[in-house]
Amino acid sequence: MANVSESAEARALSYLNHPRIHQRFTLPATGDHEALTVTYADVGRTPNPGPNGETVDTPTVLFIPGMFASRYIGVHIHAVAEKWGARVLIIDRPGMGGSTTVPLGQRMAVWLETVPAILAHLSIKHITLASHSAGTIYLLNTLYHSRDILPTTKPVVSLLAPWVDPTHSHVPYMQAARHIPKPIFGFWNRIPEFFHNTVGQPLAASGMVFTSVTNALTPRAAVSGDHEDNTPRGLNRRRLEEVYGVAKDVQKELDRLVFYSTFREDTSGANDEAMFCLKKGGTWGEADDYAEYVRRLVELERKRVDEGVQAGDEARTGKLKVRAYFAESDAMSGKRGQAYVEECWKGGKNDQYQEAIDFQSEVLPGTDHDSIIQSVAALEKVFRDAGGTM
Repeated sequence: MANVSESAEARALSYLNHPRIHQRFTLPATGDHEALTVTYADVGRTPNPGPNGETVDTPTVLFIPGMFASRYIGVHIHAVAEKWGARVLIIDRPGMGGSTTVPLGQRMAVWLETVPAILAHLSIKHITLASHSAGTIYLLNTLYHSRDILPTTKPVVSLLAPWVDPTHSHVPYMQAARHIPKPIFGFWNRIPEFFHNTVGQPLAASGMVFTSVTNALTPRAAVSGDHEDNTPRGLNRRRLEEVYGVAKDVQKELDRLVFYSTFREDTSGANDEAMFCLKKGGTWGEADDYAEYVRRLVELERKRVDEGVQAGDEARTGKLKVRAYFAESDAMSGKRGQAYVEECWKGGKNDQYQEAIDFQSEVLPGTDHDSIIQSVAALEKVFRDAGGTM
């Protein structure tokens, strides 16, 4: 996407302004809503036509980001995905970017309608699913209602720093956030800009204002020069440069430009998303209770495999793989939230769901709730899970 002879800002802008970051689709009107505009990014490997003009099957990931993260995270993901041979779609949810706002109570229903419509529009038959933070809720519902969009031979989903209901994470300030009056959420999307303008620190892409505000107000020693190179962030930048060809100065420009570009467009959807995540409105659909969700999913997976065996259909007998990648330090869900997620997917201490779902979890060193979405190590695992190769 970029020419190495250009300045860092020019190269960053070439990523940011590339047409693949600014795709549009119209979701047809239904009895429940008018025609809706949906903006999305389509990054990573560009599918090439086969010798007879057919579309080559490229490993494709639907990446479902957190609260404030829009399709612009595609500029951070592109280089890694491209080298791994993976195509990545990032869809702006209602009220983000150019996607039409919908009532809070319709967010999940519109999302579930949007995914298969865009896949059909792009002639994509199968995808793997990956999510970060609040995107977990949307991923789980997509998996439940659209299981057949996963690859038949290698069905896999990846959860990065999965969102956990404060009731189960027991993180004190997340539990306290539930008592914030609803009118406050009317300008929730303006908080990141406020902190950037007053504290000089853009809040993290996941939109976890709770975490980022705490970090912004906490005194910390300045890190610069050679010392920055030895921090987890510095080491991540180095790997992205050395292995994937994105120069450090370009990465820094991208961080700055992505923030401004995101907030130049509509971010009002983050207000609804905050209430949605705290269960102050809308519905989590099938994922309202993670433990119950997994129990029902396991039943469906067992039934799917049994039917496949009886019909001699090997494509329906592949075990669903679920990979959870936790941040080393996660102020949003904490260690209790991690333990809760792991217990839900394992079915208790005896791993009673293991015969139906291949669940594995891992903690990624040097990451926190927000930084994990740009962690090269995390992205490599997601694209490897999806069937990509270097």
